[in-house]
Amino acid sequence: MDLGLKNKKVIVTASSKGIGFAIAKRFLEEGSRVVISSHNEENLLKAYEKLKGLGEVHYIKADLTKEEDVKYLINEGSKRLGGLDVLVYVTGSPKPGSFLELNDEEWNYGYKLLILSAVIAVREAAKIMEKGGRIIISTSAAIKEPIENLDLSNILRISMAGLIRTAAKQLAKKGILINGVMPGYIMTERIIQIIKERAKREGKSEEEILKAMTANIPLGRIGDPEELANVVIFLASNLATYVNGAIIPVDGGYLRSSL
Repeated sequence: MDLGLKNKKVIVTASSKGIGFAIAKRFLEEGSRVVISSHNEENLLKAYEKLKGLGEVHYIKADLTKEEDVKYLINEGSKRLGGLDVLVYVTGSPKPGSFLELNDEEWNYGYKLLILSAVIAVREAAKIMEKGGRIIISTSAAIKEPIENLDLSNILRISMAGLIRTAAKQLAKKGILINGVMPGYIMTERIIQIIKERAKREGKSEEEILKAMTANIPLGRIGDPEELANVVIFLASNLATYVNGAIIPVDGGYLRSSL
C-alpha cells in the first residue's frame, strides 16, 4: 500500500536509539528523506551507520534542553532536506523519582526537556511547513494515568497534551495536522532502567518486576518500538487526513480510563 510518504522530508528528534530510531527507520523504509538527531554524537553516528543503507538520511547533533539547539535542528534540518513535511517530536525521559524527592534543578531540566523544547520545535516547524504538513508528538500514557515513581513525567507531560490540542486548532488554518501518541511500556533503555530501579528499591528480582508490570497489560507483554513507529507512520500518511488533535494510546490496553 502506498502511504504517500515517498520523498517526504522528515525530522525525527531524539532518534539515535529506542523509539526515535525505530520511527526514523520506518520512514526510511517508506522512502522518506530523514534527519535524525541526538545530544550524544557517538550514539548519533552509530545510528547513522545503521540507517544510511535504507535511504537518504542526515544527522544533526542537538540537545533538546537548549533553545538554540532546537531552533538549529528544525531550521538546519529543513535546509538540508529542502523543506519540511513531517516533524516527529520524541524526547528522552527525565529522572525517575517522587515529586517530594526531586530537587528544583531536576524540575527545571524536566521542564526544558519535555515542554519548552516541544513548544519551540512545533513553533519553528509551523513557520516552515506548508499545507499538508504533519507534526506528531510522542508523549506518555502518564498523561492519562500516573506511573509509579515517574512524577516528572506524570506532571509535566500533561502540558504536552495541551500543546497538541492548542496547536491543532491554530495550525489547521494552515492545513497542518498535529497529533500525538501515548506510549505505554515500550522496550527501551528507559524501561530497562525502570525495571532495575524498582527491583533494587523493592528488593525483588528483575524478572519479578517485569512480570508485575506485564500483569497490568491486557496483551501481557511490553511493546516493541516498531509497534509505536507504525502508529506514527499512520498519522503521517495519506490515511490520516482527517485526524487532528488526537492523542492515540499505544499501550497494549494498559490504560484503564474510558476517555
